[in-house]
This record gives sequence, C-alpha cells and structure tokens, in this order.
Amino acid sequence: MASRITIQWTKTAMDSLKTLPPKVSIGLLKKADELTECEDPRKHCKRLTGPLHGYYRIVYGRYRAIFSVEEERIANGDVLVHLKVIFIVVGIRKEFDRNDVYRVARKLVEDVLPTISDEIDEFELRDKDSG
Repeated sequence: MASRITIQWTKTAMDSLKTLPPKVSIGLLKKADELTECEDPRKHCKRLTGPLHGYYRIVYGRYRAIFSVEEERIANGDVLVHLKVIFIVVGIRKEFDRNDVYRVARKLVEDVLPTISDEIDEFELRDKDSG
C-alpha cells in the first residue's frame, strides 16, 4: 500500500512558530518534516487524550506542536492513502499557565477550529510517496 503524507499548518500554528526561539522553530520543523518519512505518523507520535482526543504531538524540549491527521483513501485498482498532517498550534508546555500549549490547543479545538476549517494555510514542507 502506498501512502502520501502532506504537512500543513494553520495560520495560528505558523504565527506561534515564528515567535519561538530559532533553535526551537528549526527543531520542530525538522521533526514535522520527519513525519513524511514514516508510513503512518499516527504510529510514531504520542496520541493525546481528554479534550484533545484524536490529536497528536511532536516534542522539542518543553515545546509542543499539536496536530491532527486526516486520512483519505483513493480506490482505483491501487490503494493510495493520503495522510494530511495539520498542525494547529505550537508552544511551550507550562502546566497551570494560561498560555500552556495544551490549554491553547483545547480552546482552539473547542471554540475556533470548527468555524475556520476552510481557512487552513497550506504550508507543505514536503510530499512523500512511500511504498
């Protein structure tokens, strides 16, 4: 089964990424790019629980990038699985702080994302066809 992995970023995630220290931004971008190298990113990242059930994370030190994965199967004799990795927010883990990345992600998931799903900025790091 072949798969194609596309990386996309919401405007919120891109804006958050730009505010981080350069070393952290580069580290998170590199880890995001590595998701295109695996067969299925959902098997290589931690699945979140609670209000963020269905989302995943990559980690760089105390910083997190929260993302979802959408799957599209195309059947025309061959099976192609298109996995779209959509980063929704990037930030630092600061438990009990109002700017904690998980608190921000929860607010986005509950209040904002359902209304802006068509406004995702495509920022494709890399497409990969793997066999």
